[in-house]
Amino acid sequence: MQEMDISLKKLDSFFLAVGAEDDYTQFGTRTLADLKKLVPCEQAAGIFVNASGKVMDCCLIGIDEKWGYIYKEYYASIQENFHLGMKKDRNKKRYAKEIRQIIWAQLPENEFIKECIGARGVQYSLDFSLFDNRGQSRLVLALDRISETPFSEKEIKLLNMLAPHLDNIHRKFFLTSGPERKIARRSDARIEMETLTKREKEVVSCLCEGIPTGDICEIMNISQSTLYRHIANIYKKLDISSMQELLVRFLGK
Repeated sequence: MQEMDISLKKLDSFFLAVGAEDDYTQFGTRTLADLKKLVPCEQAAGIFVNASGKVMDCCLIGIDEKWGYIYKEYYASIQENFHLGMKKDRNKKRYAKEIRQIIWAQLPENEFIKECIGARGVQYSLDFSLFDNRGQSRLVLALDRISETPFSEKEIKLLNMLAPHLDNIHRKFFLTSGPERKIARRSDARIEMETLTKREKEVVSCLCEGIPTGDICEIMNISQSTLYRHIANIYKKLDISSMQELLVRFLGK
């Protein structure tokens, strides 16, 4: 019972610590560092992804900075097929993906495994994604073990338990930045936003983030014709006729 109480205290401290972070990069770094204490490993990496699925940056713990460049270069080269762009299964209420142990020696060798994973001596990994409020993968966390001892079933179970709660905490960085706060810079722009429906505001938010229309359809789970109808309504309500005018209106660009 005493051992269980100590574990619960550690978990409580973990969630309080990561939940208190207001800076997104610091949130990723703090989460990795504290996860290493709960699920011991020698190395850890966090990969930040934008709304279009493009790798933007990474944070590394116990890993030389040169590997960060290799991570970004490799993921950028296979962007269309890489799983960082995955979305939550909208038909499932539980966390999107069960975390399973990666045993690198059992995978077919490729350039990345040879030049990054193998060169770093990584034997086993546990990785998972944290999502934004639209269900897009935005932060991928990886715990890497270079020792011959694999992650235990208890450690994997613990990480699967932590992931959904981390996901909820992670979404605060996106839920608190709605179109009204994030985009509208002037009082007249904020007033114009109020003339739009909730879905139209989501479209404006995506367009101002530079997300391609095809990706917006997937994010919002709508057809291309529906998206274009939303855009037409937005143009009409705002009395504009081009994307450039929309960006100038809300971003001042």
